[in-house]
Amino acid sequence: RMAEEIAMLDCYSGGRIISGFVRGTAVETLQGGVDPTENFERFQEAHDLIIKCWTTPGPFRYEGKYYQYRAVNPWVLPIQKPHPDIWFPGTGSPESVVWAAKHRHPYMNLGALVDITAWLKQIYLDTAKDEGFKPGPEHFGYLLRALVADTDEKAIEIGRTFMWTEDHRQRGPREHNDPPGYQSREALKIKLQRPSIGAFGRKMGYDELRAVNNIVVGNPETVTKKLTEIIQRLNPGYLHIYGNEGPMPHTDVMRSIELLGKEVIPALHEITLQPYA
Repeated sequence: RMAEEIAMLDCYSGGRIISGFVRGTAVETLQGGVDPTENFERFQEAHDLIIKCWTTPGPFRYEGKYYQYRAVNPWVLPIQKPHPDIWFPGTGSPESVVWAAKHRHPYMNLGALVDITAWLKQIYLDTAKDEGFKPGPEHFGYLLRALVADTDEKAIEIGRTFMWTEDHRQRGPREHNDPPGYQSREALKIKLQRPSIGAFGRKMGYDELRAVNNIVVGNPETVTKKLTEIIQRLNPGYLHIYGNEGPMPHTDVMRSIELLGKEVIPALHEITLQPYA
């Protein structure tokens, strides 16, 4: 069903769809009645089946470890060949980065500290080199929280709303939110260095997160300067803005979008991304 729906959207858009494949969190896996230790294996098998639906004429039989179908016969195929781009997002697991690079899928980091993100990017590049694959900026993206206002002072005050996440997500005991076996020891070490979300990570305050450009707020000039610093450090083909949170006033969000579109983004378009070595 997922393969057919994405293929249909690719047809509707004239071959322009970009699909995003997400593992989901451990707590989501638990709520679905699935053993969290099977999460990544299930994800990989589902990924392989969707790719097969897009690239192999049906009908065919599929007998996997977790999914079994006597007859798979997709009635709609994507326009893009061999298949639409697949973006794979992650927050810090090195295993996820390695998997994305081995499959030549663009990796999108979701809000890790810039230093950690640079390290994860290097893992992607090293893995790609081992696989005989030369990636470019189009294979890497970064998401961060950002807000633009008419003055720095106003933006700093509004931006405090980004911290709403700290108190309103992933409440509950650690063994429920992050059960053993969902991720490796190495991934857990990385998570402990990330900005705190709920019960996880090293607790970082609003001012500290702003100081390391994990949250970027200010007037258009300030935000342009800080985003330029991030682009120069990470050289990402895609810079994603998480620009709204919890009780943030709607008028302030719309003003931020307006200033981003009119002043910040045009300035960022002047930056020339460098090929990856």
